Amino acid sequence: MRELLQNAVSGPASYFQSNHMAVLVLGLLLYVLAAGKRCRRREKRLLALTAAELVLVIFPISGACLMMYQTRFYSYPWLWCLVPVTLCIAWGGTELLWELTGQNRRDGRAGLRLAVGTGVLLALLLLLGNLGRVQTVSEEEKAQRSRAAQVVDYLQQMSQLQETLLWGPRSVLEAARQQTGEIRVLYGRNMWEPEAAAYAYDVYTEEEQRLFDWMEALERDAAENGSDRMDAYTLFAAVGYGARLWVFPAEATDRITLACDWLQEEYDLQVQALGEVAGYTIWYCE
Repeated sequence: MRELLQNAVSGPASYFQSNHMAVLVLGLLLYVLAAGKRCRRREKRLLALTAAELVLVIFPISGACLMMYQTRFYSYPWLWCLVPVTLCIAWGGTELLWELTGQNRRDGRAGLRLAVGTGVLLALLLLLGNLGRVQTVSEEEKAQRSRAAQVVDYLQQMSQLQETLLWGPRSVLEAARQQTGEIRVLYGRNMWEPEAAAYAYDVYTEEEQRLFDWMEALERDAAENGSDRMDAYTLFAAVGYGARLWVFPAEATDRITLACDWLQEEYDLQVQALGEVAGYTIWYCE
């Protein structure tokens, strides 16, 4: 709850910096209040609804409660979907444009004033709008994705793929999910992104979490030596969850070979290397 309150407190400031349309709504409400503008019943309902939802979203306690209701899958900016920003700006912009350009005065220049006013309003909306952020991918990440895609292409040619689950580094599992639905993986994106499991009641066991952590550590330090017995137990645990097709960094081949020797000696399981592609080795436990 404390984390939600902190996000609700810091959320409005960061949101206003990236999306100035909300400022237009606040300015519109203040203008209507200060000018004492007479509104029709439907307009009053729209303004009252907008003001109430603005208070709920901006006030930290109510904002935290709304964030709890929408689950951790969504961040603070999603709360602003409750506020009819676009509708309010469209109505307010039309009303102000009509009044400020003097459309009630029939002096022959109403059309010209409307055209100029419309241009000024469009310029204002463009200046205050959010054009978004250009997300870039580093060359290293591009290369990693390319290697993972090559591994998935290689795996799709294997007959063992239909008989077991795939266990490998996060990048390989992500590529498998993106490229094909035929590959069944040991765990999915909700393992490393808890937000993706916001509406799911099933959770991963501690053993499955340990398998993920072990694989991530192996990906980071593939050349580092580990305990042969502990590595063998980790491989045996993966087999217990139905994953017999493994993908490991090629730099860890010696370490995996020693672990497979222990696996055969302690658990009587035969493991063979099926091939190497794009810096990864593929292993299969029979």
